[in-house]
Amino acid sequence: MESMTGFGRGEFQGEGFGLQVEVKSLNHRFMEIVCRLPRRYQVLEERLRREIQARFHRGRFEVQVRLVGTPPATARVFVDRSLLSQYLAHLRSLSAEWGLSGELSVSDLLRLKEIFVLAEETPEVEALWTELSPPFFEALEQLSRMRRREGEYLREVLYAHLRELDVLLDRIASLKEGHLSEALRRLEDRLSKLLAERGLDPVRLHQEAAILADRLDFTEELDRLRSHRRHFEEVMESPGPHGRKLDFLCQEMFREINTLSNKAASAEISRLAVEVKALIEKLREQVQNLE
Repeated sequence: MESMTGFGRGEFQGEGFGLQVEVKSLNHRFMEIVCRLPRRYQVLEERLRREIQARFHRGRFEVQVRLVGTPPATARVFVDRSLLSQYLAHLRSLSAEWGLSGELSVSDLLRLKEIFVLAEETPEVEALWTELSPPFFEALEQLSRMRRREGEYLREVLYAHLRELDVLLDRIASLKEGHLSEALRRLEDRLSKLLAERGLDPVRLHQEAAILADRLDFTEELDRLRSHRRHFEEVMESPGPHGRKLDFLCQEMFREINTLSNKAASAEISRLAVEVKALIEKLREQVQNLE
């Protein structure tokens, strides 16, 4: 079981430069990956995305790569010889035409910045991957460990809530028979008064009473609620991802306790149902953090 929140960091030291890679993951309904890369490594963005997708199922991932220093052979200076030739030709022509004296020096050429072209050299993709992959994988491993630690903590919290839920459901079950008996007794008293006062058809009244008694019986809802609770634990113990399945089970449990609460004509059961709803909301709140 893994949480969707975590952080990992990796470093790489090359010749005259270093790399710092940070990967952070946050809660998200789906998978979203945001990469912030130096220009040198942007060609590797899709490869980074595939590595994350192969390891994780859900969450918002933010990859931050920082380049410190300058890698060797990343830029070269070229001289635009054609342009330089034109400069020199025009200068000689002007010198001859106007009788100018003096010779061009290297320092004079340095002032002609247009003739010097700075071109960035792009290394081979595999060479770039050799630089970036070690700190990236180190960051992913740290991220995975943190997500697993957080997942184990969430597992303990969920089990604690499930134990509380079992206690509440047992209390509701213990009140069920008494609730039905009391509801039927009140119903019989009302029927007896109606029969005595108005002379209504007893067969029809007993049919209506049976229908009403069935509406007050929440046995099925309680059984389904317990079934969902058992399934919840089974999903927790099964291979992940877990988040979406557990979230769906929380919705189903909430639906059952809501129906049970509506059926129960008992103040005590209604109070316990409110506690169960609050507990299911706690479960769902924690489930939102799971992958």
